[in-house]
Amino acid sequence: MVWKRLFGKTETPVESTPSPPQPDASGIVRRQRPAADPAMQQRLDTLRRRHAMAAYDLERAESARLPENPWQERIALLDRSLASIEADLQALDIIPPLTPVSLPETPLTDVAVSLEEPVSVAFSIGPERFRWEEEVDWDQRGGPVVRGQLRQVSGDVGNILPAEVPPDRRDALLRHLAESVTVLGIDLRDRALEGEPLPAHITLADLARPCPACGDWLDWLGHCATCAQRAWQRQNLRQEAARLEKEREELEEDRYKWSERLPVARKRFADVEAELAAVETE
Repeated sequence: MVWKRLFGKTETPVESTPSPPQPDASGIVRRQRPAADPAMQQRLDTLRRRHAMAAYDLERAESARLPENPWQERIALLDRSLASIEADLQALDIIPPLTPVSLPETPLTDVAVSLEEPVSVAFSIGPERFRWEEEVDWDQRGGPVVRGQLRQVSGDVGNILPAEVPPDRRDALLRHLAESVTVLGIDLRDRALEGEPLPAHITLADLARPCPACGDWLDWLGHCATCAQRAWQRQNLRQEAARLEKEREELEEDRYKWSERLPVARKRFADVEAELAAVETE
């Protein structure tokens, strides 16, 4: 079809009895018949290039008015992609929430924040002692420039996870708790640095409250990693849909432009063809 030739790889037709091109009087090897008058050769070459461009424009303009055309083929592909994105968005919206799993209200004890270098944070959950120390960042002049990351030096959430947690949720809850205790440690450090009072009462349950939206867990600051991941997926899908919609509109505009150019393309091709024929017969 015409769009496969316009946009696809072009193939040179195979001639049955090809003859090697011969140089003209100026010594230039030409694939087309040279002008009878060497003085007209440059004009003939120019007209042949204009003729080829006019033929391409005419073919493209004519294809724009066909029911099946290269623009419509691309638009159909975009429509299928947009439908797939919409299906993915709907699938994210209908994911059933997980069955909530709560942790006991075991209180955190012996909460301590030391602001002496290196800054440290510590607390206990049951018999397990958790402790972090700040990794100090220094600039080339020897002064601290930013608060360093807290590095956990003790504590294992695996030792505080209740045995009654369902086996199929255990690994996910362990990962969540490992992140949530660190979020708590950073929050305690930042509160102390800002001179704010520390929370009076913190429990193990506060580190993994069930998320009301998806049934996963909220960290100490109330953030749900699962909801955040799904929001990120939705954002990416909508951005891709917007990009495809824009491309679709541009294709429609380009097809319309070429369709409207058909009368001009026909006249231009006819004029160049007549001019070329006149020069070739001189």
